[in-house]
Amino acid sequence: MTKIAICDYKEPLNRDLDLEREFFRKGLGDDTEVTVYEHHGDNEALKAAIRDADGVLTSYLEFPADVIESAPGLKGISIEATGYNYVDAAAAQRNGTAVSVIGEYCTQEVATHTMALALAVARSLKHYDREIEDKHRYDWNSTHGMIRLDDSTIGIMGLGKIGKAVARRAQGVNLTVIAYDPYCPKEAAEAVGVELVSKEELFERSDIITLNMLLTPENEHILDREAFAAMKRHPVIVNVSRGQLIDEAALADALDSGQVFGAGLDVLEDESDEGTRTSPLVGRENVILTPHSAFYSDKALYECQRIACENLVHILRGEGDAVFRMVNDVDVSGNAR
Repeated sequence: MTKIAICDYKEPLNRDLDLEREFFRKGLGDDTEVTVYEHHGDNEALKAAIRDADGVLTSYLEFPADVIESAPGLKGISIEATGYNYVDAAAAQRNGTAVSVIGEYCTQEVATHTMALALAVARSLKHYDREIEDKHRYDWNSTHGMIRLDDSTIGIMGLGKIGKAVARRAQGVNLTVIAYDPYCPKEAAEAVGVELVSKEELFERSDIITLNMLLTPENEHILDREAFAAMKRHPVIVNVSRGQLIDEAALADALDSGQVFGAGLDVLEDESDEGTRTSPLVGRENVILTPHSAFYSDKALYECQRIACENLVHILRGEGDAVFRMVNDVDVSGNAR
């Protein structure tokens, strides 16, 4: 009998998990045992939940080395996301545990959400909504500093699939598009009408800056005090990637000083309910927050669940070549059923 543990925080588990159960039983057999573990910060409880599991499915839960090493029989961890910074992939490799992620499932949703946040902040929609809803004040002149988009430049940090989709949408509203991505060939950027520039030039020229890059150790807090000080045009900041890309205290100070016009954030460094009570970015008229929902549509959620489940099924059946993307180097051929 194959044992699968679906492990996560309360919020990601707040969905119908019957689809995952169906995929696992279809791919691994009707006798597959699927358990659900809701994490509340106790890693000893997490260790107990995965102790005899063959595979783990998770979205955002941290799996440090000691947790992974507590389950020597764990063959795979499948992540229902494109990023994997919260799973120690190197420790998993030492443990013989394959780690997989998903890829193309929500590019269009995230790109559209990026532009929705950028435009909403640039047009001060949260301010106007509050003025009317809370103060019953119907006055266009109650704010200032809005830019004309047709005369403006958007700087995209990370010109992968999502960054390119953002570029196409930005061009549709007549924004000039530049991008910073040290790994993107110049020809690929030119093919979508985007000028590649240095990080410093992007900070200097951009009226809107969007973060569409993966979180890596090299770009953690890529927007810090030094970066905000280099922004000459008091830009709108949009982050739909990972909260750790921004030094939130530095962003709060930049908002207070007017160095940044406003921000649209789909992610925070601390995405717990408690984090929303303590974040210096909550409660501001010039900051729009959404709950890590940029990926969401019914279709995208289905694809996210399907691909992640199929990745784990392939790992447990020893079909490494069929996994969408393995982020460590584990030979799963010995798992063949």
